[in-house]
Formats: sequence, C-alpha cells, structure tokens
Amino acid sequence: MPFIFSLFLLFFVSGLFLRFIVENKNQSKVIEIKPKESANFYYSIFLDVNNGKLTDEEESFRNLKNKYLEEKVKFIEIDLRKMKLTLYNQGEKIEEFSVLTKGKEGSWWETPSGHYQILSKIPNLFSSIGKVWMPYSLQFYGNFFIHGWPYYPDGTPVETTFSGGCVRLSTEDAQKVFKFVEIGTPVLVLDEKSSEFTSPFITETSFNFKPPIISAEASLAIDLDSGFIFLDKNSEKPLPIASLTKLMTAVAASELIYLEKVVNPNFHSFEKLDPFIPGKSYTAFDLLYPLLMQSSNDAASLLTSFLGEKKFVEEMNRKAQSLLMKETTFFDASGKSDKNISTARDLAKLAKYILEKRKFIFDITLSKNYQTFGPLNFESLNNYNEFYDHPNLIGVKNGQTGAARQTILTVWKLFSFIPDEKQKIERRIAIILLGSENRKKDTEIILEWLKNNFGLLSDKS
Repeated sequence: MPFIFSLFLLFFVSGLFLRFIVENKNQSKVIEIKPKESANFYYSIFLDVNNGKLTDEEESFRNLKNKYLEEKVKFIEIDLRKMKLTLYNQGEKIEEFSVLTKGKEGSWWETPSGHYQILSKIPNLFSSIGKVWMPYSLQFYGNFFIHGWPYYPDGTPVETTFSGGCVRLSTEDAQKVFKFVEIGTPVLVLDEKSSEFTSPFITETSFNFKPPIISAEASLAIDLDSGFIFLDKNSEKPLPIASLTKLMTAVAASELIYLEKVVNPNFHSFEKLDPFIPGKSYTAFDLLYPLLMQSSNDAASLLTSFLGEKKFVEEMNRKAQSLLMKETTFFDASGKSDKNISTARDLAKLAKYILEKRKFIFDITLSKNYQTFGPLNFESLNNYNEFYDHPNLIGVKNGQTGAARQTILTVWKLFSFIPDEKQKIERRIAIILLGSENRKKDTEIILEWLKNNFGLLSDKS
C-alpha cells in the first residue's frame, strides 16, 4: 500500500508546475518552473539554485571578459581564488603569473574585487603606510596596487607574512606586467566566494505563495549566497535611495582613505553639531560611526574633505560601475539629493560586496566597537538603525527623504531545515525596501512571510 501511495504521489507531483508568486508593481508576477526528476526530489521541490550554476558576479565578469576578447581589448584578469594574474591582448592569452599575496580576507585591507583600470604606473613607489618600497607599482583603485616584492629602505625584502591589500607578484613578473600595461588598461578582479551548499536549502513550505502586502514601492528579498530570489517587487526600477547612499560612502572611504588620517572640522558648515565636539579632531575611521549609526550628513561631508567632494563622489560612481551596478548614480555622499538613484537589485550587489569584502561596515551599523586604530571617539553613540540589536541581524542601513520616502537595507542570518540531513543551514538573506511608508513594519512582514512560506527561521536549534 505505501508503494502504491508513493507511486501515485510521484505521478501527481510530476504533473505539477511549481508557482513562485512574487509581487510586481500592484500585481503578482508568476514564474513557472517544472519540478526536476531526481533521487533528491524533496516534497517541497525547492532546489539550491546555485548548484552547478555560475554566481551572478562570475557570470557578469565572464560576459565582460568575453566582450574584451571579442573586441581584442588589452586587459588584465586577476583571479584571487586561483591566485593567478593573466594578461590578454588581441583576443589571446599572452602570459599568466602567480599572485604571491593578497589582502587578508576579512581584514580592513582585503583586496577589492570589481572592474577597474590602470590609473598610474610608478617604477618604484614608496608606501607611506607600510614604509616600504614597492617596485613596478600599478595603481588600479584607491590605495590598491599590483607590484613586485616590497623592500625596506635599507634594501631588506619584507617578510612573507607582510601583506597589505595589494596584489603582490615576484619583482620579475611585476616588471613584465608593468611593461605590458598602459594607463587605462582594464583590470578585472574576481574573488567571488563559491557557495558551499549543494543540497536543497528550502524544504518546508505552506504552498501559500501570496505576496506579502507591504507599502514599499520596490522590494527585494534575496539569498546572497545562492542568488535565489524570494520576493521581487519593482527590484529593477531606479528610485531615490536617500541615506542608503552612505553604505557606498563608507566603502569608498575605507578603500580610498587611510583611516588613521585626521580631520579638523569646520563647525560653521555643520548641519548639526551633535555628536561632534568643537575643537576636537577626528580620524576618518571615527567618522564611520556617526555616518552609519546616525546617518550623519556632516560625517559624510567630512569624509569627502579628504579627497574633495567632487573627486570623492566620482570615486563612488566608479566603484558602483566596478560592481556592475548599472542603474546606480551617486550625486553626493550623504544621500540628501533625489539624484542619488539605484535599484533594489543594484543595492543587493553592494550588500554582497560589503558582506564579503568590507564586513566591518555592517558591524559598525550594529554598534560594534573596533579598536583597530586606537580608542574610539564614539564608543557610546546612539544607534538610529532599526533592528540593530536583533541577534540575527548582520547589517542594516536606513534612510529617508521626501522624495525617497523611507528606505532600508538589512541582511539577516536565517536558517533552513533539511530533513534528510537533519540539520539547519545558515543562509544570508538581504531584504531591501525603497519608497516605503513604514520600513520597519514592511521588513517585519517580509520576515514573517519568509518564515511561513519558506521555512526560514531565526532559531538554529
């Protein structure tokens, strides 16, 4: 009898189309996917969409690489997963070199991934930060270079454990790369961390896929590890993002400015003095705290002063382009202008980048105190971000202007249950809302919807 029932169930399920209902504008968007015939066919039919697929970043970079090859563009590819640097010209691979060191993963100086270009060529550059000479230095972004083996002023080579955030080659190889490139030569840096999950990650659903009723004009709920989209409402519609802009401000500041640099504020130009103290100096690192915890426009302005506002915003846009945020434009570093435009999809790319490369930015949004650059000036600063003390929150930033209404980006640590393996797996889920009337309530509604429909829980026990 169990066999007959199982056979009946198999025929019944195999004739079904799984319907993912996702809210789009004022109507539901229906996507139909045929269930796969597999020995690993779970009753919920949700399979890890990253299994056997390229990540979004890798696919985008492969498309860009193929475009360069077809157009016979001279370019450099740096694959930090394989620790290889490859030269291409006239549609052909010219030579490949071993990358000896890169920025330590999870550190303040982790080497950024993205699409860049050679900005300068310096035969022998002295690093004022590391106090070493770097032969055949090629700047590709901010404080990040491709160079040969560094050495101290007395000629002694640095230790193998010495590493900043640059791409280090042997000096002989660096010389060859130096001769190959020109100012403007494109540089593709890939360091996407592959998903470690190959089994189904969602197994309990109510099959009640009515989209949640929320006020936001655009919303996106996405698994940042697999790329699986749970909810999509106008996620590709460019909209004002208000102070979500400051996430990119923080990224640019951390990659372009030596964070121990000091600024002496001109308080006459401040919008509001709090939390700054007249006559006191602040490091660039200090400024990240009011920027991210209280959305301080003054902190954003002070950070731009290190490079000049125009140059700083140009670098923010350049960084967005490097992350293939195609619908994003930054007009200022604070997000005050309605011309700071992005999409929920683009902001998910930024969230993924921060999570993998600059996680300390998310940590600061949750009030984590770092002593990396000495005692903090803002150790007891009030945090204005919703949910910042929630144990499952990884990062958050909110914003609000008249045109943008309320905006918020949150990244959560949620858990899905796999019956056959009798375990819960951690998933990193981003929820992004633009044009909301009540961002906190909308976020809570989506979290409950993910729990009820996809079995995504905040408890790992």
